Amino acid sequence: MEAAGRAGGRGAPAAGAPPGQDWGRKATAVWDGPAPRGDPSKPAPGTPYYVNTPPEDVFDEAKEVKDVPVTGGGRLPMLGCDASAAEFGLANGVKHVRCGSSNDTSLVEAGKVIAAHGREGLFVSAKLRPDEHADVEKALASILAALGTDYLDLFSIEWPVQHKAGTTEVDSEGSLEATWTALEKCVADGKVKALGVANFSVPAVERLMKHCTIKPAVNEVELHPLLAQRKLVGVCRRYGLTVVAHTPLAGGDDQLLKNSKLAQACSDETNVQSAEALLVRWSMQRGVPCVIDASNNEVFANCLKARTFRLTNKQKMLLDDIEPSPKQGGVRFYKPAFEFTFDDPFLGGCARPGLELVPN
Repeated sequence: MEAAGRAGGRGAPAAGAPPGQDWGRKATAVWDGPAPRGDPSKPAPGTPYYVNTPPEDVFDEAKEVKDVPVTGGGRLPMLGCDASAAEFGLANGVKHVRCGSSNDTSLVEAGKVIAAHGREGLFVSAKLRPDEHADVEKALASILAALGTDYLDLFSIEWPVQHKAGTTEVDSEGSLEATWTALEKCVADGKVKALGVANFSVPAVERLMKHCTIKPAVNEVELHPLLAQRKLVGVCRRYGLTVVAHTPLAGGDDQLLKNSKLAQACSDETNVQSAEALLVRWSMQRGVPCVIDASNNEVFANCLKARTFRLTNKQKMLLDDIEPSPKQGGVRFYKPAFEFTFDDPFLGGCARPGLELVPN
């Protein structure tokens, strides 16, 4: 074979050469022909993936997502306000008024503001308290009477448990399934368009999905960079639920609002913004609608500026990096007045990753 190779022809293989290995060409010891180039749009081997700075998102008002569809036929606006801030919110273009339960003292005034702006075109939601599960119809009737409206666009279970009124104890009687059946009757009666849940973990969502006839449209939870809820958001989307952030500002706690990485993001010279605007925009760009938890009109106005820009790549990186390590877990600021143990955020949905492989 070697002799044939030196001769450059197809001569017989050299003595002792294995059968079938007469290649019939000159050996070069290198690739005989042009090397495959691969995808010309990708960086060449040995060069960094990003040779240049990646392009920045450009804000385009016409392409902004202003609302998302929900089960029941309605559309949930990306920004909402609490009933107590209804007057300021609706005057500044907010279309979602999120009310509390039947004992919310701001319901009557919110109802007057809603009527003044016209009920059609607005999205009005309310919640069922943990001590109202035994009489869903009565709780809903009280809310509708206070608001002066005939229906709600969304009615949600506030917590995945019941508790006895006036105590801190969880009530073991009754069941989540029985409550949901009563809520489905409210839809059948035309008093509610869509049903939702709030503060539900992955296991709680999965439990309800096994029972329900009408699927929940929304899961309203605490969500901000210190509690990104990435797994919960993903699982809910697979089930068709829209996750809504009810505490995008972490209740105004300095642990988030004065975070050093958030401060760096605010001072990005190409897009100087307030902390409140960046936090709301961070949720919006994740496709997560928000109910603004602003303490006053000035803070609320800062939040509404999130409708006028997109985060820079630097700001996205800094805000994403605020999230604690999975070993530490997220930081919660919103907790019920009764005894409640939050589920491990890795439970349900899929197998828990090996945290021993996750850096601190």
